[in-house]
Amino acid sequence: MFGRGATDTVENRSATARGTASRRVLAASAGLLLATVSSAGLSVQAQQAPDSIVAVDRAGQGTGEAPAGATSSSEALAPAAAAASLVRPGEPAAPLPSIATQAPHFDAADPARPSPARSAALAAPSPAEPLPEAPVDTGPAAALPAAPSVGNGAPSVGEGTSGGPAPVAPAETAESAFSRQLAALITNSLPRFSTRPADREALAAFYTARAFQPAFTQEGGVSPLGQAALDSFAAAASEGLDPTDYAQPPLPATADAGQRAEAEMRLAATALLYARHAQSGRFDPKKLSKDVDPNPTVPDSADVLARLAGAPDAAAARAVLASFAPQYPQYLLLKEQLARLMAREQAVSHAPIPPGPSVRPGESDPRVPLLRARLGVEPRGDGEVYDIALVRAVEDFQRQAGLAADGIVGRGTVAALNDTGGDPVPDIIANMERWRWVPHEVAPTYVIVNIPEFMVRIIVDGGTVHETRVVVGKPESPTPILDETMQYVVFNPSWHVPPSIMRNEMLPKLQADPYALQRQGIDVVRNGRVIDPGMVDWRRGTQGYSFRQEPGERNALGRMKFMFPNKHSVYLHDTPSRALFARDRRAFSHGCVRVHEPMAFAEALFALGLPKEGWTEQRLSRLLGGNERSLTLKNKFPIHLVYFTSFVDSAGQLVTREDLYGINAATKAQLGLDGARRFAEQGKPALRR
Repeated sequence: MFGRGATDTVENRSATARGTASRRVLAASAGLLLATVSSAGLSVQAQQAPDSIVAVDRAGQGTGEAPAGATSSSEALAPAAAAASLVRPGEPAAPLPSIATQAPHFDAADPARPSPARSAALAAPSPAEPLPEAPVDTGPAAALPAAPSVGNGAPSVGEGTSGGPAPVAPAETAESAFSRQLAALITNSLPRFSTRPADREALAAFYTARAFQPAFTQEGGVSPLGQAALDSFAAAASEGLDPTDYAQPPLPATADAGQRAEAEMRLAATALLYARHAQSGRFDPKKLSKDVDPNPTVPDSADVLARLAGAPDAAAARAVLASFAPQYPQYLLLKEQLARLMAREQAVSHAPIPPGPSVRPGESDPRVPLLRARLGVEPRGDGEVYDIALVRAVEDFQRQAGLAADGIVGRGTVAALNDTGGDPVPDIIANMERWRWVPHEVAPTYVIVNIPEFMVRIIVDGGTVHETRVVVGKPESPTPILDETMQYVVFNPSWHVPPSIMRNEMLPKLQADPYALQRQGIDVVRNGRVIDPGMVDWRRGTQGYSFRQEPGERNALGRMKFMFPNKHSVYLHDTPSRALFARDRRAFSHGCVRVHEPMAFAEALFALGLPKEGWTEQRLSRLLGGNERSLTLKNKFPIHLVYFTSFVDSAGQLVTREDLYGINAATKAQLGLDGARRFAEQGKPALRR
């Protein structure tokens, strides 16, 4: 801590000791000032002059003590005074220049004492980084005060100097206090606000880039952005979300810096939660089943914060938050239906109609009163007679439900009545949730198969350009929910039997009759060669064998298949079993989707995928027969296999379909719409804001 001119001779030891004591006290005082000034946002720089050092007191003034080894008082003091920019007694002290940026901070372990390294920086110049020369004070050296000692005129720590009042560090402003509190929360407490690493990283980067300035709060309360967020959270029910997931404690108008920082972080983190729930859903859909395999678009956390912070006003911020909800037309129609029901507070439940034999017009059945209550038909005469008024109401319901309007109350009609007999709100919310599973960006052109509706549609710019019936998977072999890209069409396809069908269906037939499959046009293949199935001991299983059906009229895939490669090995295809399309409930396949009138579907597909090439049905028919061949689409577009049991038809009516695979019920259970409140974040309680 001593200047470079100090000697160690016996004659100078007493004076040196006294000078050393003075310098230690002054260095300690200077260290305290440095810490105070540094915390107030000012910088400090060690004082230096060629070959000489002058001690600096708390106020930034020279002590007048010459370092040992100086040739004279004036020689030592003049350059030192110049380097320190000293002032005369009674004048205010000038702020100190800054020290090297690598100098250690104030000693946190002992706030009353500077760290040794910083004291050394004050006492000695750095030869590696010489400081610029300061203007020299030309006043007489004799005018400078002599070096006092503690107890003899020198101030103790915390006192002013005799040369003038000590400068007071600027008081911490409300905004600087907020920034300090917010930085501390980000450093130490981010997991309290979000469990997602991506959210925590985005929050830290967002506020670091803003120098820890607020976005959602301001002095006296929330900012316009914060109010926009609160408005969106409060209206979450209109999007089929639960407002309690985004509830915020009120921020007092007299909130201190710590309370504001807490509110800022809660609002920012909850905005990320809301955006994610609105866009990609409240739980991982893949947890429901291996056949539920969509690809929701999870919003980028940094992008969410950037878009909100860049909104010019509260209205624009609300629009940003609203944009995370699905923008598909059917979602918006369901949202309108939900708003109507919530406005009317409609929640009418009906007793389920028990299963039983079909009821035809004019027959009596004990379930008829339940039918009347369900459809709102007043009884006439014998209450158990299925009269003409009730028949007309049943026919209307069947048309609305997509069933054959024959007036017969069979199994399908009873199932549809029971599916729609309760409060429709939970079903609407569950279906809105499943729209969040579809990729967020709405493609200009896409193909969509709604499994419970047994329909496929080609959509262009929000409008349907082609639709037709389909057959989907049985409940024991369901069609998966997925999103892929339609890429090519195969004409005259061969059918390579999947292992599951080989094992579960074909092996028992072969064990009973080795030539049963051969009569269906299915060959048994081993090592690439067709073999005689009667030469195989099928009791040992099908290991090492494959089954292939050559192109032809009996081929299970019909004349063409529409390919979108996926891990489930499903696709759209033709079928020789065309009578099944006349059924109302068309769940008969092993998982693939069979298309009614595939030539018309192919023509509509190629008009978009191979535009201006003239692929009409007539031209496509020339490709049928003979060997397998493919046509690749130049314009590829998404295909979505989806599961919507509630939707709005072209007449604006809310329509409900049978929950074929139980996915709607499972969705409601995950969302707590089955009567028990449940949280969706990976099965764990959601963070309460």
